[in-house]
Amino acid sequence: MDDLIDVLSLSNDERSARTALLTFAQQCGFERFAYMNVRSGDTEAFTNYPQEWQEIYFANDYQKVDPVITAAKRLLKPFYWSASPLRWTASPEERRFYEHARQFGIVSGLSMPIRIEFGRIAVLTLASHLPDFKVDGMIDDIRATTATALVHATLKVSDPSTMKKPQVSLTVREKECLNWAALGKSMSLTADILGIKKNTVRYYLDAAKRKLGAYNTMNAVYLATRLGLV
Repeated sequence: MDDLIDVLSLSNDERSARTALLTFAQQCGFERFAYMNVRSGDTEAFTNYPQEWQEIYFANDYQKVDPVITAAKRLLKPFYWSASPLRWTASPEERRFYEHARQFGIVSGLSMPIRIEFGRIAVLTLASHLPDFKVDGMIDDIRATTATALVHATLKVSDPSTMKKPQVSLTVREKECLNWAALGKSMSLTADILGIKKNTVRYYLDAAKRKLGAYNTMNAVYLATRLGLV
């Protein structure tokens, strides 16, 4: 862990961070790594997981049922997890997730979460195709927290395009309504500007919120902006 911290402290772009994480994962006996930046309705990832699995993960909104993310939010300290054997207490959605992940060689791992800005959490995960795989010795919580924080800091100043984000498609009208909302326009004013009814504006905003997983219009504007949609 100390070697990873040393290398990350010298990393200033996503390429060097990727190399450092892959080297560290392999030295510990893992094949994969994943950094997740998470808040409800807004998840980003930096990982060497198979591209197909990344696309499936976001297409199925697995970030909402991922047991690792759920445990990370609850524990906020390093923990091991395993998809094999499946727990009898797992929900049907969790079982489907685990089975899907196992198809891509993601069976067990070590996750190191931290709390970051504005209610978000960052999680650094090392994954293996082996069941119940664990590294030798104890995991130092402080070093694990430091490593995750350094990954977060490095990627935060990198090009946002290096982060894998959920694929959300908004219609032109949905984008227009969000843009006017971002400028502080009420639904009535937006309706006048666009030449449509207020209820129609509400319909488009509700559709955008649903697609983005937002809990209100302001949150939808924020999420759409982060995703480069408005």
